[in-house]
Amino acid sequence: MTPRSPGPKSRGPARRPSLLVLDEDRATLEHIQEGLREGYDLTLVERAEEALGLLERKRFDLLLSSSRLGGVELTDMVARVTARHPHLHYILMSNYGEVESTLAALRLGAADYLRKPFSIGELRHVLSRSMERNSLRQELEGLKAGPPTTLEGIIARDERMQEICRLAETVAGTDATVLLSGETGTGKGLVSQAIHHSSPRRDGPFVEINCAAIPATLIESELFGHERGSFTGAVARKIGRVEAASKGTLLLDEVGEMPLDMQAKMLRFLHEFSFERVGGNQKLSADVRIIAASNRDLGQAVKQGTFREDLFYRLHVIELHVPPLRERRKDILPLAEYFRERFAAKYDKPVLGFSNAAKGQMMGHQWPGNVREMEHAVERAVILAGGEVIDRLELASSTSLNPPSLAASPDQPMASLDLSQSLPEYMADREREYLRAQLERCRGRVNTTAQAAGINPKTLYLKMNRHGMAKEDFRASGSKDGPGKGQKNGIPPEGVQ
Repeated sequence: MTPRSPGPKSRGPARRPSLLVLDEDRATLEHIQEGLREGYDLTLVERAEEALGLLERKRFDLLLSSSRLGGVELTDMVARVTARHPHLHYILMSNYGEVESTLAALRLGAADYLRKPFSIGELRHVLSRSMERNSLRQELEGLKAGPPTTLEGIIARDERMQEICRLAETVAGTDATVLLSGETGTGKGLVSQAIHHSSPRRDGPFVEINCAAIPATLIESELFGHERGSFTGAVARKIGRVEAASKGTLLLDEVGEMPLDMQAKMLRFLHEFSFERVGGNQKLSADVRIIAASNRDLGQAVKQGTFREDLFYRLHVIELHVPPLRERRKDILPLAEYFRERFAAKYDKPVLGFSNAAKGQMMGHQWPGNVREMEHAVERAVILAGGEVIDRLELASSTSLNPPSLAASPDQPMASLDLSQSLPEYMADREREYLRAQLERCRGRVNTTAQAAGINPKTLYLKMNRHGMAKEDFRASGSKDGPGKGQKNGIPPEGVQ
């Protein structure tokens, strides 16, 4: 069946949405053509190859595609179209019983679906919903405060974040070691992945290790691997993260929590990029690019003697500081829209946007958990939404900013800041206040608190120790329980809650 358009386009002032329809069933195409000829600029094809060719030559607003594509796998089709044409809304026409393939298509980027057989009214509703989403997306583009960034996967409307993206793009073309600093949840991991995917190593592996989540006794084995029989439980040779990342990038996340003895071994590796597995005597090498990330001030840690100065300078070739979300307020609404679209598709919820009240609520929030907190808040809001508009998000009231002028003038400094403090002192105070509030809210339950804060429980234990906190201090009033057996200062031994 050759591509065809029914009749001349309307000469009215509003452009009709362009819709490409792909289905092997001629009767379905004719049914759609008859029902939609008045409202859409239609192009109908029967073969996936025809559709792919047309998409390369002409810009369409919508693709309405059958789930059965002859010799082409549906998942391959969705992945290819959404990757090459991100503006296009891919709508799937699925058949009864195709639940798994439909979910797979949505996960890969399909915007919506409807199940055959369907009425023209149902089809119009789905298409209209997609066009409304597209309109909201165009409205979102108007929020841009400057030139768009090209760093993969990063939303940056704030000038500071755009500068980070420009620097990251410049650094990506080299093998220079990068140190990413910033609070937990600001997106340091996403920036590190974007650097990797923008680099000549993009076809190599991206491997990460969270130095705070691995016991000190095991971190060397995790990094460099071990030989069989090198210690109790080593029943087979293990390839470490360094070796696995060869020809690619290794992210040392939470590097500030790396034990001092391991820091010395990492420094030795960075001198020559050679190592030995635990229990082995063969010198191995790894062609790997190192990116390190930390929510601690490593310069301060050097002064305190908890981080080696020589390793700090090895990692500090290029430093990119990812600012907290409260300091990049122009990114708040674009990020919220991104997460809303993502979770609306994931949970198949017809949530099309936020009310003005919800937008004001987000602009007036301090976001102590940064982008990670927003992600979880928007996900909850989408799941619980009873309609197409999110009227309010469930946010911790203790972290909201009272001055209404903040939403109107996001670039104004916060009047409540104590500018006599150094930045590390200020951040330590805010972290202490935040953790205390979360622990009180969760009644000292560490796993629950860590989940609410978006961090690993072991990282929370370390932070509690640093601030002199014990979980017993936050248990419900009236609790007579003291520290459990084997605990010290309320911090349980490894693996105990």
